Amino acid sequence: MLDASAVLDFGVLASIMQSGYTRIPVYEEERSNIVDMLYLKDLAFVDPEDCTPLSTITRFYNHPLHFVFNDTKLDAVLEEFKRGKSHLAIVQKVNNEGEGDPFYEVLGLVTLEDVIEEIIKSEIMDESEDYRDATMRKKAASLTVPPKHKEEFSLFKVSDEEYKVKISPQLLLATQRFLSREVDVFSPVRVSEKVLLHLLKHPSVNQEVKFDESNRLAAHHYLYQRSQPVDYFILILQGRVEVEIGKEGLKFENGAFTYYGVSALMAPSSVPQSPASSRQPARHDLPTEPADGTRSSTYCPDYTVRALSDLQLVKVTRLQYLNALLASRAQSLPPSPENADFQVVPGSQTRLLGDKTAAAAGSHPSRPSVPVEDSPGRNPGL
Repeated sequence: MLDASAVLDFGVLASIMQSGYTRIPVYEEERSNIVDMLYLKDLAFVDPEDCTPLSTITRFYNHPLHFVFNDTKLDAVLEEFKRGKSHLAIVQKVNNEGEGDPFYEVLGLVTLEDVIEEIIKSEIMDESEDYRDATMRKKAASLTVPPKHKEEFSLFKVSDEEYKVKISPQLLLATQRFLSREVDVFSPVRVSEKVLLHLLKHPSVNQEVKFDESNRLAAHHYLYQRSQPVDYFILILQGRVEVEIGKEGLKFENGAFTYYGVSALMAPSSVPQSPASSRQPARHDLPTEPADGTRSSTYCPDYTVRALSDLQLVKVTRLQYLNALLASRAQSLPPSPENADFQVVPGSQTRLLGDKTAAAAGSHPSRPSVPVEDSPGRNPGL
């Protein structure tokens, strides 16, 4: 069964697939209050990343519910099923016990297969069952029979922590356009709009900060601290922050669509460029991370950013940014065996693969850097 308020994310869809059932009852508030029926085929075009509410699907298909009383004879139930209204019925009885008014009490479900099996006094086997399943149903004491293996979908599942933060399609599009047009390091000549949109959809990029009223100076409220090294960029989507700048301790408040940490994404002597006129830029222009995972440079902000309310934000690490640069560069190159050396490495390391590429990177100087100005303001780019 499914709660009518459920959201069809990966976890719910995986549990439906693992259950093996093609019809799922949907209830409101109490499990005895069945209000809808979800068919497995209704989920054919549902994308778990969209997190579609279950009620949207059930209202669209609006499958009828069929109820029968617990004392109905099986031949009468069979006749009902033969009329084609449904092949599954909800069994209920009138509960007269107690001092209150009588009410319908749901006892369970009965299917066309159940009725036919009782009539012919034999089990009907299908592709979702085998002899061991039937034996275990008939002989509950047969516990030595191992249960049938169920498909494991955890490989494709994003952790529950990552699914907590949701971003609407409208806000996602606005964020992509703002970064592309207002923040130089995310401009289309560096990061393609398609790659940027894909980056912003990643669960680890969309984060939130829950403000603790009882401890306004809690450690998790601080997005940046003065002289503390960081390797990430932050764009505030919702909420307010306090910014404290310099030794003078100048403080001011900022809100949505202010950003910080641009310099944390940029290497001081190796800033990648992607001029529109250059169709085949040299591979050694791209910065690489050291093989041992250590950073080639560290950015220490001269300001502090602290949450003043609940925040929803975009957080892009330097490694994620390098992956986006590589993916954008690979998109702009014509397909050829030489360009096969460009690969985006998932996980914690981003590097250029291929001996020739490594040799080129070691024997050529990197391009001059493009200065990125840091200044406070509406869009401080700190």
